[in-house]
Amino acid sequence: MSKFRKAIIVAAALTLGQTVTANAADLLPPPVVAPVPIPEPISAPGAFYLRSFIGMTNQEVDDITNEFIAQGNFTIIDLDFDSSPFIGLGFGYEYSDKFRFDVTGEYRGKSDFTGLDTYTDGVNFFTNEYTARKSEWLFLANGYWDIGTWHGFTPYVGAGIGTAAISIDGFKDVNLVNNGLAFASDNTEWNFAWALHAGFSYDLTDDLKFDFGYRYTDLGDAKTGTVRTYDPSVGPFGPTKFKDITSHDVHVGLRWSFGGGCCAVPVHEPVPISYK
Repeated sequence: MSKFRKAIIVAAALTLGQTVTANAADLLPPPVVAPVPIPEPISAPGAFYLRSFIGMTNQEVDDITNEFIAQGNFTIIDLDFDSSPFIGLGFGYEYSDKFRFDVTGEYRGKSDFTGLDTYTDGVNFFTNEYTARKSEWLFLANGYWDIGTWHGFTPYVGAGIGTAAISIDGFKDVNLVNNGLAFASDNTEWNFAWALHAGFSYDLTDDLKFDFGYRYTDLGDAKTGTVRTYDPSVGPFGPTKFKDITSHDVHVGLRWSFGGGCCAVPVHEPVPISYK
């Protein structure tokens, strides 16, 4: 076989192979690329936040005392504070997606106080009826643990310490049996205060949360000013003390986050190309 004929046969074979390969490639389905989901932004730690809140108190006092109660045979029958509203603001920092801290200040509105005791001189029985009004400023430094988030809801628990300025005004002590009346000047007392928190937040937007909370608050003690009677010749006397004032508080509010990173985006592994 001549060299020319061999060259023609080799060229024909190469051409046929390329044609078959091209046709086979045309018969394969196009490559299928699995879609990569767009990751949802995750709130980045390190953000600051502002919060505002309003609520209602349910307050209690453990005992009251003064120089007469301490020396006589008195029996406390009833001590009661009415509920009162409060309003406050706070500034905080989200240390991580689990822990955050804030400082809050609030004004707690006037709450009416009523009390009743009985006492005896060994022969006769008498009563004292007490009335007063109480209000306070409360400042707390708080820490919270955000337990986790489910469908936008984030339950939390926390604790706080701080100080309370408790004001007592309009104090009166009425003894109907003896037609007696005593009254006290107004007084404000600064105390150590502490609180325990529980509640939940709900994501309204990426940066705005609705907050509902319960708080047990220990406000410390309070006292009136100097006590005087309607008879200027009697007295004056020392203050009446309100011992261990506590409150079960319920509040709602808004929490606005700002100043953190743009977002933390989850990393997805590359999706391989597959053929069907």
